[in-house]
Amino acid sequence: METYLYFAENEGANAAGECAVYPASTFTGIDPISATTTRISFKALAGTAADDDILFTHVTGKHKEICEALADALSDDNGELVIFADEDNAIYSKKLRDLGCIDASSTIVTTHG
Repeated sequence: METYLYFAENEGANAAGECAVYPASTFTGIDPISATTTRISFKALAGTAADDDILFTHVTGKHKEICEALADALSDDNGELVIFADEDNAIYSKKLRDLGCIDASSTIVTTHG
């Protein structure tokens, strides 16, 4: 069974572009943008050539830990929805919290290719 990852901005998740669910199999990469921002990329849900990106603002210097938490979520073999980062409801994966990646300044921004 496929695992799906859920991401939501702090916008209510009630309009296009405010949240997204990606199959784990569409993950294309993760890159540090700065000491406090990591880009997580998936194949575009709309089927366009450009990837969909999630910009995740996090605790300073936690890119490696974000990678670890994402690898854990992507390898979940239960075939369920994994809430990785839901800014609307302040729900983050347990691994993100355990590794100290989240604080009051943490944000999610989704961009669709």
